[in-house]
Amino acid sequence: MPEEQQAAGRAGPRVRGGRWKLAAGLGVLLGMSALSSAVAPGISPFYYARFSVLTPPGPEVPPPAAFRLIPRLIHTRHKVAKGEDIRSIASAYGTDVRSLQSTNGNEFIFLSRGGYIRVHNGRGLLYEVTGNKETLNGLASRYAAKGRDLKAFKAEVVAENGLPPSALLVPYTFKKGDRIYLPGVYLDLDTYRLPLRSFSRVSSRFGVRYHPVLKRRIMHKGTDIPMPYGTPVYPSRSGTVTFAGQKGGYGNLVEVIHKDGSRCRYGHLQQISVKEGETVQKSKTLLGKVGSSGMSTGPHLHFEIITPSGKSINPMAKIGKK
Repeated sequence: MPEEQQAAGRAGPRVRGGRWKLAAGLGVLLGMSALSSAVAPGISPFYYARFSVLTPPGPEVPPPAAFRLIPRLIHTRHKVAKGEDIRSIASAYGTDVRSLQSTNGNEFIFLSRGGYIRVHNGRGLLYEVTGNKETLNGLASRYAAKGRDLKAFKAEVVAENGLPPSALLVPYTFKKGDRIYLPGVYLDLDTYRLPLRSFSRVSSRFGVRYHPVLKRRIMHKGTDIPMPYGTPVYPSRSGTVTFAGQKGGYGNLVEVIHKDGSRCRYGHLQQISVKEGETVQKSKTLLGKVGSSGMSTGPHLHFEIITPSGKSINPMAKIGKK
């Protein structure tokens, strides 16, 4: 079964299979007539026993209502349909927006139709283990909120994920691909935001284009957003100003480096409001105002993202993401 059609019970290392794994507590729920009437009128409640590991798998994708009724954590990948937004998706699955943002590492400022996101019915972070040496002690220490009792949080993680009680007494190591539910944990995402309060269109996208001034096809390393003269420009992410001044075809340019080594450039500014070495806050510090300085045919913002390795990437594809 394709990965996007999988779902899992709250069972820590036991959620690696290719079928539904809804552990023992689901059996009790299946005896409730409310489940069949609320989720699928006319279908026997025992139909949902097909989600058990003891019987053949049920539907490839469960109805969102099942997520709201089943009292154990389950998860799957949701394909975004036309008209959906992150709030409607969170409501449908019985969770909240922050849980889905944290689990996916994405603020979902833009949500693409036909794309997939990881959904679950809990309130917190569904963490995917990416290495072979991650331990329960390490996860608990990393994600326990400031002031939260570490021992109590660790015990809660063990209980919620169905880990053996011995995990509280001896070192417990997860395997790559395990998904661990961390209740009440929400991430403060350091993601890219739009550098403008709003905009209506993009005049020139990232990629090879016919340059309006040079009159030839060249690589355009950023995105051009036409805006009126004097429109405020803000940092897409927090960081430190590494350049603030005039730079060739960019005109008046501000460059900001972020803690992961990536950089953002804001070009063709009318005026610059920051200095080199200054620390700036995402969406708050005024970098400057939209203009038409440098090699430009009209007022617009040239917005560019450069990776730590020095490669320019499509900035609009990074909005809401790291």
